[in-house]
Amino acid sequence: MYHHHQPSIPSVTPNHQHHHPMANHLLEITVVGCNKLKDTEWIARQDPYVCLEYGSSRNRTRVCTDGGKNPTFQEKFMYNVVEGLRELNINVWNSNTISRDDFIGSGKVHLGKVLSQGYD
Repeated sequence: MYHHHQPSIPSVTPNHQHHHPMANHLLEITVVGCNKLKDTEWIARQDPYVCLEYGSSRNRTRVCTDGGKNPTFQEKFMYNVVEGLRELNINVWNSNTISRDDFIGSGKVHLGKVLSQGYD
């Protein structure tokens, strides 16, 4: 027996409130992984994790156990776009259970393209 269902069309309500143009824009960052990290371990494989900073917002990925020099994360984070802030700071650490975590490296991601074109 065949039933024809009318497809449901989502309703979209444009936001006409007058406030800052970037106020409700969201920035979605996916931490895919790292390549060729410095190795901080002598014996075991290192257990890296990534810390993200965008303005006053800070996030970190889970620890990639035995991730070594090429860990993968595939973790997604959302930020509110801050007007004029065009860089994301990244720090990579090795998780240690006994001593303090070892700093592996850092970098910056320039957001100019994603802010102007919508993705990068």
